[in-house]
Amino acid sequence: MVKRNRNIFSIPVSQKYQISMLRRFILFSAIIFLFIFILGSAVFVILMEQMSHKNTEYGLSKTIELERFKLEAYVNSEIAIVLKMASSPIILQYFSDSNNDEVKRIAFEDIEGYRNILLSHSLFWVKDTDKEFWLDSEFSYIFDPEDPENYWYNMTMYDTEKYNFNINYNSILNITNLWINAPVFDNNHKPVGILGTGLNLSDFINNIYQSYTGSAELFLFNAAGEITGGKNIDLVKNKVNITEELGQTGDKMFIESKNLKSGEIKYFKTEDGKGIAAIGAIPALNWNIAVIQRFAFTEFLKTGMFALFVAMSAVILFVIVLFNIFIFRMLKPLIRIIKLITHNLSGLELNPQTKNEIETLGELLNLTIIDPLTGVYNRRYFEGNFKRIIKLFSRSGGALSLLVIDIDFFKNYNDTYGHDAGDGCIRSVATILDNCVVREEDFVARYGGEEFVVVLPNTDIAGLNSVAEKLLKKVRESKIPNEASEISDYITISIGGTSGVCNHMHVPSDYIKCADKALYESKKNGRNKYTFVGLS
Repeated sequence: MVKRNRNIFSIPVSQKYQISMLRRFILFSAIIFLFIFILGSAVFVILMEQMSHKNTEYGLSKTIELERFKLEAYVNSEIAIVLKMASSPIILQYFSDSNNDEVKRIAFEDIEGYRNILLSHSLFWVKDTDKEFWLDSEFSYIFDPEDPENYWYNMTMYDTEKYNFNINYNSILNITNLWINAPVFDNNHKPVGILGTGLNLSDFINNIYQSYTGSAELFLFNAAGEITGGKNIDLVKNKVNITEELGQTGDKMFIESKNLKSGEIKYFKTEDGKGIAAIGAIPALNWNIAVIQRFAFTEFLKTGMFALFVAMSAVILFVIVLFNIFIFRMLKPLIRIIKLITHNLSGLELNPQTKNEIETLGELLNLTIIDPLTGVYNRRYFEGNFKRIIKLFSRSGGALSLLVIDIDFFKNYNDTYGHDAGDGCIRSVATILDNCVVREEDFVARYGGEEFVVVLPNTDIAGLNSVAEKLLKKVRESKIPNEASEISDYITISIGGTSGVCNHMHVPSDYIKCADKALYESKKNGRNKYTFVGLS
C-alpha cells in the first residue's frame, strides 16, 4: 500500500528458510571452526612438508658425509698399503727379475708383511712376464688377459696411473671381491705387473650397513651406474644398474652424478613425490653414494608439531563453544521476552515461528512507531524524530519545513459512508501523501484522526510551497467520492505550512503552532487550499 518500507527495526532474512538467531549463530560458529580447521590443516601439512624436507635434506647430508668418511677411511688404508707395495724396490726387483731366488725370498717376506697389516689379510699379484696369478703367497693359476672376464688386467696395466677398483667374480677362485688394483712400474715407468688386495664383497657390504642405523635406503654405484653397494648383495653381484633398480629416480641420480663437484651433495624429490633423494661423490673410490628417505604420514603424527596443532585446534574449539554458551546466556532473556510478548499479543499475527528473535523484536518495536491503519509513521515517531531534527538543524543552521494536513468534511464523510469507508478514505489519502514525498529524509506521519503532518528537512519556502501544491493536486486527481462535502463532489484537503532556519531556541511546538495557524486560515478561507505562515 505504502511504497516505502517503514520497518526500520527489521533485519532482512530469506522468506524460504528462516531459523532462530541462536541456531544460526551455532551454525555460523561451526562453519567458522571448520574453515579454520581446514585452512589450518592445509597450512600445517605444507609447513610440515617443508620442514620435513629441510630436516630430511640435513639428515641425508649427514648420512652421506658419515658413510663417505667411513668408506674412504676403510679403503684408504688398504689403498695406501697397496700403493706402498707397488712402489717397494724389493717388489719391483722381484717383478723385474723373477729368476733370482734370493730376491724372490725377500720379496715374499716383504709381501707377507704387507698382507698381515691389510684389513682383508689378502693380497694378490700377477707378473706380466709369466702371467702367474698369486693369492696370499700361493700360486693359483696362469692368468689369461684375453679372457673377457679379466678385462680389468689391461685396464690396470695400461690405463691406470695409480689404482682402480672393480667388483668382479673370479670363476677359478669362486669368489666375488671388491678388488683394489695397482700397476707396478719399472724404472722406465713401464708396467711390469699388477698387485692389489681383494675385499670380500659380503664383508665389505656388511661393514657399510653394520653400523648404519638410518631408515633411508643407501646405495653405492660407479661411473657406469652399476650398483657397487646395497643392502641386497645380489644387486652388487649381478651388477644391476641404478636406473633399473630405482626407475626415474635412478635415472636422475645417474645424470646428476656426472656433474657432481668434490664435496657437493644434490637433493631432489623421488619420482612418486613421496621421498627425498640425495647424492654425493666418493672420490677415493670414484663411486657415488645415494640415499633415499621415504615419507610416511604416520611420521607426521608422531611429531611435536602435530601435537601442537591438535592442542591449538582444541583451544579454538573450546573458545568457540564457550562463546556460543555466552551468546546463549545473553539471548536467553531476550527469547523469554519474545515468548511472553507474542503470547500476550497473539492477535498481532507476528508469526515468530518464521522469524528469528531479533526480527520478532524488531517487528514488535515497529508497532510502536507505525500507524496500523495507514502504514505511515504515527504521532509518537513524529514527535520524537521531529524534536531530534530540530536539535540537529539548530547546530548546522539548516532550513526545516512542516505541513499540517486535514481531510475536509471528514466527519460528514464518516456519517454518510460509515466508519469502514472512513478508514479506507484515510488509508487512500495517506498513500497519496506518502507517494508525493520522494526524498529519503522527508516523511509523512498520521498526527491524529484525519490529520497528517509532512516533515521536510533542508527545504526552503519555495520547496515547501511546491510540495503543498502537489499534495492538493494529487488528492483532487484521485477523485475519491464525497457527497457529504460542501465544496466538492470529491475528497479534498486543507494544508497549513511553515518554514524557517532552526536555532537553539526553537522547539517542535513553534513549528506546529505556526502550521496549525496556517491550516486554520486555509479552512477559514474555504478549504481545499494551502496557506503559509512564516516561523515566528
